[in-house]
Amino acid sequence: MADPRTWNVALPEGAKAPFSVWVNGEPRHEGEHYTVEGRWLRFTTPLVPKVKSKGFGRKMALLAGVGVYGDQKADVVDLRYQVGGRVQHATELPIIPPEALDADS
Repeated sequence: MADPRTWNVALPEGAKAPFSVWVNGEPRHEGEHYTVEGRWLRFTTPLVPKVKSKGFGRKMALLAGVGVYGDQKADVVDLRYQVGGRVQHATELPIIPPEALDADS
């Protein structure tokens, strides 16, 4: 089970080290900013996940020119890794907040 204070990013299928990780274009380092556990990158610094949808009512309010509070820019996690000895890149990997994994447990 994940630590309840970690933000989680799933590694792509077959991803192998060495890993190079960036959050919002800034390099992050294993042991300092994140750890690798199985198929997960575990971050102890809070990350902001992307919101899936604003909902119909909220979209209509925005179209009508009514400001809607609560929009927060999501963090972007990018990764360089290896599969079969070849370097691969993944961008905008989904961030899973601590409470989301607890709900799945």
